[in-house]
Amino acid sequence: MPTYDYECTKCGHTFEKDLKIADRKIPTEELCEFPTCGGEVKQIIAAPYFGYDNIHTRHSTKNKEPGWFKDKITDLKRNNPGHSM
Repeated sequence: MPTYDYECTKCGHTFEKDLKIADRKIPTEELCEFPTCGGEVKQIIAAPYFGYDNIHTRHSTKNKEPGWFKDKITDLKRNNPGHSM
């Protein structure tokens, strides 16, 4: 379910709701959540978030270093004693 952001026009209180696309206008028909405020609620347009960094497939090479890279690091450490890599 998508997450929608809302803000009170009177007090500036912001909140999020996880709603179906068809129900995204429901919070704008209600008043602010704070009992002392009672202001009008409007939907805020926010940039969507996509978490592509945690997607793995059988073809992905994430967290796999090639063999030549490991050999190169070993050679660098051997040829440069005292350096921390």
